[in-house]
Amino acid sequence: MFGKSTQNGSDPGSASAAPVKQNPGKTSFLVIVVLAVVSLFLSHEPLAALILTPVDFLDTNLHELGHALFCVLTGGTVHGLTIVGDGDGHAGLTFGSGGIPFIYNQTGYLGTTMFGCLMLFFGRYERHSRAVLMLLGAFVALGSCFFMAQTFAMSNYGQAALYSICLALAMGGALFFIGLKFNPVIAHYLLLFLAVQISLAALNDVIWLFQISAGMVGSHSFSDATNMARLTGIPAVFWSVWWGVASLGMLFLTLRLAYRKA
Repeated sequence: MFGKSTQNGSDPGSASAAPVKQNPGKTSFLVIVVLAVVSLFLSHEPLAALILTPVDFLDTNLHELGHALFCVLTGGTVHGLTIVGDGDGHAGLTFGSGGIPFIYNQTGYLGTTMFGCLMLFFGRYERHSRAVLMLLGAFVALGSCFFMAQTFAMSNYGQAALYSICLALAMGGALFFIGLKFNPVIAHYLLLFLAVQISLAALNDVIWLFQISAGMVGSHSFSDATNMARLTGIPAVFWSVWWGVASLGMLFLTLRLAYRKA
């Protein structure tokens, strides 16, 4: 068992026309920087943080889906998944067995970063944004519910499974509706804002995990890092540092590939 710890181009036919941009409609890196600054500002405003609570649930959902997806991909079995607090300091839990634990124990925090990077990469063009939002919504709603439904078979987790399914359907439905109905420009900026929020949340989660692993704040009964420590014999603090470095590397490569000047 593993879980997330709380917390306008010119006319090319004209001889005098200016050079045509290689990537028309591509979002500039400056937009990402502005969105990141806005996100950091909002994170320190209590009212804004409350309004952005659904983003926190989405962050938790993607974290647990990272575990579940890679558990299945490595030949394991997922017995259940929740995205609500268990009263033990875990924002969500994934119950799995078999497969390759060395991989899927790491794909909670790294998986969230991966999803954020994918959203940044495929959301760099306005024309793709609505489709990306619809795909993300379908993935969250259908993928989550598939794994969550199995949680009903586990004693003491029926209520958590029900709440989790309701949240996943609400989030997935909202994302799909935005992609289907919203103006492309609005959908584009909403996707980029969400991508930045998820990416920053992933880094913040790793920092929180490091503080837990290093004994700087209250401990949890277990975490992804302690699971890796038991599996490998390498201290939990190492894994939290490694996931932070790896997450920063993934974000750097994504921004370099997707937002560098053509």
